[in-house]
Amino acid sequence: MHLRTRGTPRGLDYGFINSAPGTRWWDAYSDWIATERPCLLAVAEDGQEHWRVLLSGIPSARTDSGGRLIYYTLVLEGAYDTAEENEAVVLSLASHLLADLAADEQSRGELSGLLDGLCPAEEVDALLAAPAEHTADRAALTDRLLTAITALEPVRYEAPAGNADRWIAGRAAPGAAAAFLTRLSALLSGTERGQAHLLNLVSEAEDVVDLFPGRLAVLVEGGQVGDPAMPFEKLPALGPPRPLVAAAPAGPHPKAWWRTPMAQASVAALLLLLVLAGVLWISGVIS
Repeated sequence: MHLRTRGTPRGLDYGFINSAPGTRWWDAYSDWIATERPCLLAVAEDGQEHWRVLLSGIPSARTDSGGRLIYYTLVLEGAYDTAEENEAVVLSLASHLLADLAADEQSRGELSGLLDGLCPAEEVDALLAAPAEHTADRAALTDRLLTAITALEPVRYEAPAGNADRWIAGRAAPGAAAAFLTRLSALLSGTERGQAHLLNLVSEAEDVVDLFPGRLAVLVEGGQVGDPAMPFEKLPALGPPRPLVAAAPAGPHPKAWWRTPMAQASVAALLLLLVLAGVLWISGVIS
């Protein structure tokens, strides 16, 4: 279990304050998530040694020196035949993330309070300022974190809706949260292979059509992009996936308007009008 956040003073940028995972595997999903907004990635595929889960965009009450909101990222990894208590930890975290989002679109809730209680500003600043030291302090933080999360009672949801291999739905659609947690449980226990994600840069099925060709469950976060109540929709089966892109630079990564086909067509039309106006002006038609 790896915990990432940043310190208050300038220069203490985002970093892992207990231990860092071997790779930044989540960077391959930068077209579909911005880690500063609530999101979740769960990957359990054939050919991999273990499942991987990321929860991010959990807001803190702390702000940096510029007054910007600080957030937390949790990265967890485990064997496919993981112990039941480890599966329960991840499912509890995921259920609380969804519940906090349902209560507050910024996801300020149970998880925020828990992590802020475990990570006082002074301790975070000290660990980030001395990355090669305080090994015992880092291990103690991990122990406190695991103990606190294990004590969390998972949020219970209504019966899941839909059982397609590949689907997308808004996180607030009836039965969507339960269906998502059911799929996540199957991935963690090793009974299924595939991916399950809460994505904050998608708004429709077309956005994830080439994300992954196998079993795939997607919730639309809907805080800034998309409809959180979007009804269930089956995703088509696909061939081999496209190569994943490299990580985007750090910072906000909104699904910008100019990325849509309509916007690109509008820009092209505007450029054509400007060229035409220039030709007419040079010809003396426009004085």
